[in-house]
Amino acid sequence: MSLTKDAATARLIREMSASEACISDALVAATSLMHTAAMAQSEVTDVPALQAQSALVHLNKLLGGLIDARGEAMRVHTKLLDIGREMGATETPYCPDAILPTEHHQAA
Repeated sequence: MSLTKDAATARLIREMSASEACISDALVAATSLMHTAAMAQSEVTDVPALQAQSALVHLNKLLGGLIDARGEAMRVHTKLLDIGREMGATETPYCPDAILPTEHHQAA
């Protein structure tokens, strides 16, 4: 099965948009989970402190991973857009509002 340029472009646009939306939804859900876990840790008296702290640390890593994933998705989007422009396959593409800084300009 072979894709035409138009079919591949349409599919990539649709799937890129869906991927970005899923990552954003996961980030919102994980942030909500972090909020609830932090509230429970401070307001529920019988929560074991070390276990609660461990859960918060792992949630923080989860959030960091999702933020990194969102950045990588934006980079993929930019690369695919560049390929589309080079091939003359783009019309009015959906793009993230901001351009990410290059890797050597990113904060540590």
